[in-house]
Amino acid sequence: EKGLWAGFDRASCLAVCSSALGGLIVSAVLKYADSVLKGYATAASVIFTGLLSAALFGTELDGNFLVAAVIVTCSIVVYNTKAAI
Repeated sequence: EKGLWAGFDRASCLAVCSSALGGLIVSAVLKYADSVLKGYATAASVIFTGLLSAALFGTELDGNFLVAAVIVTCSIVVYNTKAAI
């Protein structure tokens, strides 16, 4: 009989474990924060990944990415501002 990991190489095992760890991190974030902060964390991680990809691999970032990065950054600042409404 073949086991649970039959047919998996090291790269696929790493991908499965990485996804599982990501799920555990998301559940920890939602335990101590709300879903809005989780959404902001996800958007910020996409921006960070794009910038890192541009720096390391020379990926070209287009205008849509830059506009989205500005919008997300502004929304995070506005969300964290403790101004009375």
